[in-house]
Amino acid sequence: MKMPEQPTFHALTRLEPLATSVLLVDDNAANLLALEAVLEPLGQRLVRASSGPEALRWLLREEFAVILLDVQMPGVDGFETARLIRQRQRTRYTPIIFLTAHGRDEAHLVHGYAVGAADYVVKPFHPDVLRWKVEAFVGLYLQQQRLQRHESALWERERRMLEQQGELRFRRLVDTMPQFVWELLLDGTIGYANRGWLDYAGLSPEQGRKWKDTLYCLHPEDVSCLRNAWKEAQREGQPLEQECRLRRADGEYRWFLTRTIPERDEQGQLAGWVSTATDIDDARRAVETLRAASEAKDMFLTMAAHELRTPLQAARGYAHLASVKAGDTLAPGVDKALHGIHRSVNRMAKLVENLLDVGRIQRGELHVEPKALDVGALLRDVAEHFEPLPEGQHIELDAPEGLVVPGDRERLDQVFTNLVSNALRYSPEGGRIRLAAREEAGRVHVEVVDHGLGIPGEKLEDIFERFGRAHGISYGGLGLGLSIARGIVERHGGRIWAESPGSQGMGSTFHVVLPVEPGKPAP
Repeated sequence: MKMPEQPTFHALTRLEPLATSVLLVDDNAANLLALEAVLEPLGQRLVRASSGPEALRWLLREEFAVILLDVQMPGVDGFETARLIRQRQRTRYTPIIFLTAHGRDEAHLVHGYAVGAADYVVKPFHPDVLRWKVEAFVGLYLQQQRLQRHESALWERERRMLEQQGELRFRRLVDTMPQFVWELLLDGTIGYANRGWLDYAGLSPEQGRKWKDTLYCLHPEDVSCLRNAWKEAQREGQPLEQECRLRRADGEYRWFLTRTIPERDEQGQLAGWVSTATDIDDARRAVETLRAASEAKDMFLTMAAHELRTPLQAARGYAHLASVKAGDTLAPGVDKALHGIHRSVNRMAKLVENLLDVGRIQRGELHVEPKALDVGALLRDVAEHFEPLPEGQHIELDAPEGLVVPGDRERLDQVFTNLVSNALRYSPEGGRIRLAAREEAGRVHVEVVDHGLGIPGEKLEDIFERFGRAHGISYGGLGLGLSIARGIVERHGGRIWAESPGSQGMGSTFHVVLPVEPGKPAP
């Protein structure tokens, strides 16, 4: 008798396109509308919920790729809603992005991550940033769904092959699979393990059928959790899905998604189990990368806070000095104290503006208003900013009048102030700073020269990246100034670069080239 035609593997994997949903939870209807407008370009199904209980009801009905959850809601707030979501097996690992208007308050952060937040977004948020975050989580969800479909298709193919060709041929086929496969008997012992698993773990066929050898390949931190979940699955006769780390023969651990499903006979009685493991290490690393980025942002803000503290303390000190000296009348020294307050507050404001400028440059939103600008006059003003200089230090200015470029005075002042400040910072006592400008071939070329520490050759490009430093953190600063300077100069159609012999005392030279004609970039 002719065997019924079996579907091909191609037919098994030719499935309907994956559809994903994103759950938006906020008690404010206007906020929900705004979120929909931001996320609509992603093409995902957007589901609204105006309260925590409504969100939980939606989660009982369907699965979501990511949840955007407002922290402040009446009744059941965002934290409690997240805690309830994490208590359910089906939604335990669904990513949650908290939306909050309270800034990055440490207590809120700790509480949010404790109840299961994957990320935090502070209102008002930038639409592109939020869209990118949601898109990243949707991408991870789709990848996992594709893996599940692929695995299901493989399993269906193998099951049909087993029915047609018998147990031996089936096992030979399973041995060629990229997934790991185990056959678990009714008592939970291992009846079969495929060749992919044995080769990965470096086990013999005999060892592969022993639980103790298989458990030895589990990461120690995952053993207890997986064992408890397996016992519950055995007791209930229900499928089990778990992520765990499995040790490779060379000792490296990789993340796998393990699925164990019950096998039942024709009468519906439990006959055994089939377990598979799919490598998801790359997907996990992508999630860890997002977390690392979040940690980097936190570290950045911490550093910024430390930097802001110094000028604030100085301002307070000068204010105290002014009040003590002034009394009821303006006493000698008050002007100096007030001037000190002014300088410190200005410095603090510039640090804050630097933080904002980094985001503007990254988003391509740095705004400049070019007007006819005398570079020589600008450089003289910059030099005057630093008066009086510490004893022994001086700025040598060589910038004739009449060097006019189309530029935003405030922004270019920011560039040259940063370069001169760095030159003074890295120069020894008594150091000389040269600030020179000249016109050449339709452009204005500015040089800031110092005789300080110098810059190692391998750092000459890195110092213009965010957080780039030539000499570590011992000289202070956030490592943002040169990155911002490059963004401003390039926005003007110019170039900025550094040269240095790299030797102590040989110093460094920073070059800024700006075009003389509007819209004509410097070569």
